[in-house]
Amino acid sequence: MTRTLTHTIKQLFIAFAFIAMALQPVRAGEARVSLLTCSPGEEVYELFGHTALRYTDDKSDIVFGYGYFSFNTPNFVWRFILGETDYMAGAVDYSSFIEEYRLRGAGVTEQIIPLDSLQKEQLLRALITNCRMENRVYRYNYFYNNCTTKIRDILTEHIGAGNIEYNAPLQAATIREALAAHTAVQPWSEFGINLLLGADIDAPATSDVLQFLPAYLMNDFATAQITGEAGNRPLVSEQKELLQPVEKAKTPNHLTPFNCALLLLLFTMIIMLCEVRSHRIFWGYDILLMGTQGLAGTLLLFMTTCSQHPAVDNNFLLIWLNPLPLLLLPLLIYCAIKHKHPTFMWIQVAMVVAFIISAPFVPQHYPAPIFIYSTSILVRSIFHIYRERICELSLY
Repeated sequence: MTRTLTHTIKQLFIAFAFIAMALQPVRAGEARVSLLTCSPGEEVYELFGHTALRYTDDKSDIVFGYGYFSFNTPNFVWRFILGETDYMAGAVDYSSFIEEYRLRGAGVTEQIIPLDSLQKEQLLRALITNCRMENRVYRYNYFYNNCTTKIRDILTEHIGAGNIEYNAPLQAATIREALAAHTAVQPWSEFGINLLLGADIDAPATSDVLQFLPAYLMNDFATAQITGEAGNRPLVSEQKELLQPVEKAKTPNHLTPFNCALLLLLFTMIIMLCEVRSHRIFWGYDILLMGTQGLAGTLLLFMTTCSQHPAVDNNFLLIWLNPLPLLLLPLLIYCAIKHKHPTFMWIQVAMVVAFIISAPFVPQHYPAPIFIYSTSILVRSIFHIYRERICELSLY
């Protein structure tokens, strides 16, 4: 849904100059406006595709977009984590735009939006105004204010949002379901998204909400009608493929989050078996396991309390994936040094059991690997609590 400013800054300045020269006076009566929808790419920030707006007349062929950013922005990563990322509106000439996506092997679909002369003129002036230096920066929000919703909003504003009737069936029940359709090709990205985003994205979603995804907006536009006193007419008069996506060979990745969680559970069982046979406790493994749990919980708590990103609060994973295990680590180390019984493991058991029992009742869908990982924690904690009674282990 984004394009890096680093690769397009030259084209941006050329386009601004081109707009200033070529679009005076505006010849809106002869112009054509179309929605461009680009297929997803391989980078994380390209997983959901991209949306742009094309304006063509006898003098110019310009593509406007709201997905420009730069990794070189000071504190970019930190600001992104906090949800304080600023994106920019910009414009490039069509030939540069389509060549970039051709080189990527991406597909581009064009939908012609029939507007009258006044609508095209007002839309063009609004787009140029948004691209000015003093106006082009906006606060990015990946669900409610991104490169796709910005295009949709400026289009519907000049068409008349109240006059558009969407007829396509609902394409997903929730935001999480819609995201899953795009992230399935990258299981680790999907896992991270499902980990960080809480119950808000599991609420029933409307078509308007799901239109933050380029493909969903394109599909809704394809069957939408503009209503009026003179009758209804299609929002899109013509749809065509400008570029066909190039199918790329995919190397199977067997180290998915699910498989890694299974390996973790298996390794935990093997560790416990080795401890039974050797009459030794591998405390280092517990430090690693609880440390990972606590660090992940700290990240979730930070995102919930400090980040402005949408849907990161109301995350019920905090029931067991929280910073408390980090606070228990000193007790774990003390027990290891003094050969004490780690009765505090009941806290771990309580958290995991509460998480598993509450899972069917909370309004949040959890990623499957989380259940396997929490099972590893549960099994390990119970083993510590009952190791002397069941396994007849002795630390002395």
